[in-house]
Amino acid sequence: MKKNLLWLLPALLSLQLSAQQRKPNVIFILADDMGYGDLSCYGSPQIRTPQLDRLAKEGFHSTGFMVSAPSCTPSRASLLTGRYPDKVNMPYAVAPGDRHALADSIFTLAKMFKANHYQTMMIGKWHLGDKANSRPLSHGFDHFFGMLYSHDYQSPFVNTDTTLAVFHDNTRVIEKPDYSKLMGWYTDSALAYIQRASRSNQPFFLYLPFPMPHAPLAVPREWAGKSRAGLYGDVIEQQDACIGKIIALLRTLKLDKNTIVMFTSDNGPWNAMPDRMLQRDIVKPWDHGSTGPFRGGKANTYEGGHRMPFIAWAPGRIPAATEGDQPFIINDILPTLATATGYTQPLPANLEGVNCWGHITGRQPRLPERPLFYLSAVGKLEGVRQGDWKLRIATVEKDKTPEVELYNLTLDNSEKHNVAGKYPEIVSTLKQLMDKY
Repeated sequence: MKKNLLWLLPALLSLQLSAQQRKPNVIFILADDMGYGDLSCYGSPQIRTPQLDRLAKEGFHSTGFMVSAPSCTPSRASLLTGRYPDKVNMPYAVAPGDRHALADSIFTLAKMFKANHYQTMMIGKWHLGDKANSRPLSHGFDHFFGMLYSHDYQSPFVNTDTTLAVFHDNTRVIEKPDYSKLMGWYTDSALAYIQRASRSNQPFFLYLPFPMPHAPLAVPREWAGKSRAGLYGDVIEQQDACIGKIIALLRTLKLDKNTIVMFTSDNGPWNAMPDRMLQRDIVKPWDHGSTGPFRGGKANTYEGGHRMPFIAWAPGRIPAATEGDQPFIINDILPTLATATGYTQPLPANLEGVNCWGHITGRQPRLPERPLFYLSAVGKLEGVRQGDWKLRIATVEKDKTPEVELYNLTLDNSEKHNVAGKYPEIVSTLKQLMDKY
């Protein structure tokens, strides 16, 4: 009997590895400060994005996706934890040495993949703290290649004595990097990782947060002047081509039918940059993207700061030309990918996202109605959406009474018509949701 069991052991192990390999690889690509209207498939008349356009045509794209906060750090915290940023002590964009950092005790997307027997790597911009126990390797990533902050944390944009560096795992490997080369370095690293990871029996998770179009903008010489939208357009078109290289490699390696690729941005365009970015003639006031039909932008809680393009591509899993207008939020990515990859362990009860895989795959046209909250760039609750209606209560000036704004986002997605005075009962209902938050 024992001999029979010993004989079966290699076969059982082989079946286990085979089942593990059938789990889809996942690549999550995050742009930085890109606007809703910056892709040609989302209406840009000047910027050409054929690679992302093709992914949208062959997969799913959403007109209702939003982020939890209009700023780098809090939005990324929600992506990785499935929670609102103030609930994980990440309310604003952290600077070098900041006391706020993502605690290593918190459950993250990468930890979920590790528990599901995935290889994991992050390539790009972290921006969730630089303390020893708050870096990517403390949050479920096997490896890290990238920077701990945005590339504007240097003179003349930020007064800091920190020297920027590109890290490999926890080691500084490139000091004072030329930020025109970052996109290329990260893409080459991603291609090399996919090739290495594909030789393993384990599936892989690659988190690829690109550093741009966050200002200051820069492209390699071969990309300068390529677009019809100036330097900003050059950056977006280079990024699109980088994504195209990744998809081409997946096809070459025959991984395309076993890989889920998702793309979005962390917040809207920086169309109201602070003076610190404009004191010298390096950053131009027009070095930002378009919010499309929406009002506002980065750092405020109108739709332009929160509404993002979202594309998901997975041949054989996501039907071609699937389109969704249902509102969902970056907090939903963690539970959605848990379902998409067959994660069977219980998720933390305190998650503030829901599984939207059925919506992305076209099997669930309507998502259950629920409140979605808008946090400011400093972690203050300023808005809530439920169904068609959005209530925004934000302090425009210090010592002034906050203005109460109510918009019907289906009929007035540019938030031009404040109808709070006409619908006091809707204001009251939504205000109660904000109070409960």
